[in-house]
Amino acid sequence: MTDPHRLRFPRAATAVLLSSAMAVTGCAHSNAPRNNGTDGMTDASTPQALAPPTTAAEMGRRFLKLIGSIESRDEVTLERIRALTGISMAVKPGDLGAGFTSEPLGGGWFFGLTYYPGSLSSPTGISLHFQHEAERFADMSPVCELDFDYYNDALKAMGFDDTPIHGEIGELREWRYYKSDFVISVIPQNVVAGQAGRVCVQAIGTLN
Repeated sequence: MTDPHRLRFPRAATAVLLSSAMAVTGCAHSNAPRNNGTDGMTDASTPQALAPPTTAAEMGRRFLKLIGSIESRDEVTLERIRALTGISMAVKPGDLGAGFTSEPLGGGWFFGLTYYPGSLSSPTGISLHFQHEAERFADMSPVCELDFDYYNDALKAMGFDDTPIHGEIGELREWRYYKSDFVISVIPQNVVAGQAGRVCVQAIGTLN
């Protein structure tokens, strides 16, 4: 079993992480529709509009820029998401949220972006996750240009405080970041699951 004390670090380059099925908002399951971003596009044809990202690194940077642009979760709107990520979504009547699935990123990987509007029982939420088309713990090299350290450093630069969250047997399940009314969950995974080496990000998003 991995020594949990080895995992109390942001600089995670040599730790062995046990991947968690614990989900950030919209990561493990969702009633949100998966679409190609064609719904709700009001200004995508304008020269200023961003095209949807085509790489994991580009999506990661845009997602962090979105998080860094807001002071409250209420400011996470479909309009802001479209402006800062280039992804257009719409919440249809009866849906719990909206979802976007990327084109293939290489090596069988794609990313998913999920948005949940706020309600009386649940705050606004958004999440980004990377998923393999066939293997749950596939080699993450194709989507690990921005690794855990990159996300960790970016969130800390935004003023988030962080803490690791361990499971019942001491395994690292996620890393949480706190600021204002935000709780951001980052789920790390070794580039090759179960082997020491570079640590990637499997999912990042707001927690309810």
